[in-house]
Amino acid sequence: MLKRSMKRLLLPLIAALAIPTTANAQSYWLILTYGKADVNGAGGVEKIEMASSEACEKEGRRWENSPTQGSHSKLRRFHCVVGK
Repeated sequence: MLKRSMKRLLLPLIAALAIPTTANAQSYWLILTYGKADVNGAGGVEKIEMASSEACEKEGRRWENSPTQGSHSKLRRFHCVVGK
């Protein structure tokens, strides 16, 4: 009797572990850079998690085109990276 109830519990557990989960959700990261990454290391980097690829592109363009006193926009770059 005990063996039979153990089989009833064990088989669904094994089946649940064998089924692939939907944990393959993607994450989107906006990587912002500023300055020249030269030998002296005079560059800045920041990463921000984004809701979607489109939001990443939109905010990256905003970063590139944002006005900052005394700064050149050609020193601002961005990259959108997809992670898991």
